[in-house]
Amino acid sequence: MGKSDQPRAPGPVKQTGRKQPIGQSGTALAVKDTIPSGGLSPAGRRWGGARNRADRTSEYLTLRHCRNLIAWADQAQRIGLPFNRHWTVHYERAGIAEIDAARFIGRLLKLAGDYARRHNGNFAVMWVRENGDGKGGHVHILLHLPASLALRGRTAHWVRLAGGKCCARVSRVRSIGHALKSADNGGEHYRHNVDKVLAYVMKGADADAGAALGLARYGERGNVVGKRCGRTQNIGMAANARLYSE
Repeated sequence: MGKSDQPRAPGPVKQTGRKQPIGQSGTALAVKDTIPSGGLSPAGRRWGGARNRADRTSEYLTLRHCRNLIAWADQAQRIGLPFNRHWTVHYERAGIAEIDAARFIGRLLKLAGDYARRHNGNFAVMWVRENGDGKGGHVHILLHLPASLALRGRTAHWVRLAGGKCCARVSRVRSIGHALKSADNGGEHYRHNVDKVLAYVMKGADADAGAALGLARYGERGNVVGKRCGRTQNIGMAANARLYSE
């Protein structure tokens, strides 16, 4: 692997291990799409499985997780499906237990993918789960959906169809760096904004990952049951052999 092929860490940032308060701008940064690693098989027939067992828990994102997230975002842009939305779902607030979260996320993403396909649109996703800090269990979903597809009112409906209850502050969607209003989906402005989103969703990285990637914010502990992050197949290992393995 040449130096130019290495997935790059998001943005020039200052290295520190201090835990910083979560700002209001964080969840307003991005959204993108992913399904299989959340517990849904490619054929859409199977939920959960061994990867979701109750004793499979983690407190942090590892360096391998973070490198995968960076590589997946790079691959999404490379194949013309840059993440243009950031969807945050507070599943604990929606009444979903931590042990059932991966199944719930898989259902949400199947609904979003079906919506894109019904409108002949392309779809790509990656997601990161978090817990703690008074927020409870929640997931950040970075997705690519056609810019013409509106999500207003749909995400709350999907939360209910997936088995949750949608009340205040359960579901929130933001565009990434005004990507929906700009042709700069692969340029410098887009990369700057998606890098900010990546840095935000990696704030649960452990100390080794935070130091290795030069993250300004990391070490925010949170117990997660099952898969901590995942993506759709089109931005995974089969799509590009240069990506880091899961």
